[in-house]
Amino acid sequence: MFKVVDNFLDEKYFKQIQETMFDRFFPWYYNDVIADSNDTKSGYYFTHNFYNDIQDETLQPGVSSSYFNLLVKFLKQIECKSIIRVKGNLYVSKNKKQIHQTHIDYEFLHKGCILYINDNDGLTYFGKKQVKPKANRVVFFDPSKNHSSSLPINNNRRVNINVNYF
Repeated sequence: MFKVVDNFLDEKYFKQIQETMFDRFFPWYYNDVIADSNDTKSGYYFTHNFYNDIQDETLQPGVSSSYFNLLVKFLKQIECKSIIRVKGNLYVSKNKKQIHQTHIDYEFLHKGCILYINDNDGLTYFGKKQVKPKANRVVFFDPSKNHSSSLPINNNRRVNINVNYF
C-alpha cells in the first residue's frame, strides 16, 4: 500500500531543491549496482548520500553531505522523527524499457518516502501497481515490502530523493 501526494512542498522551496540537484556542480557518485549485487543486468546509476545509515559498514554514519540542510524542512514536513538514510538517485535513460529487480530497503518495519525531482517516465513499481514520477510528487510507502524502480525511456534522467525513516 502506498499514498501519493502531488505538489507536496511549496513551489519556491521545491524549486530550490530541484535547481540544486540539477546544478552541474552537484556531486553525483557512480554505483554499478542498482538493487542487488547479484543482478548484473540492471546496469548503473548515480547517488548522492545526504545521510548514511549505520548498517553500511563502508560509510561513516550520519550527515554525509554539505547539502543536508537543504532537506531539513522536507524531513520535518514528512514528520521524520529519526533518519535511517536519505539519498538522491539519478538514473539515466538507455532509450529502452528497463525495470530493475524488486528489492526491500531494510527488513525491519519503518517508513519510506520518495520525492520526485523531475517529470519522467521511469516508473516506480509496488507489486502490480505503479507510480509515475512527477516533479514535487511524493509517494509514502512501506520500504520493507518489495518495490522497484525503472529507467526513463523518453526523458534523459530520473531524479528523486529516497528517505528511510521512523
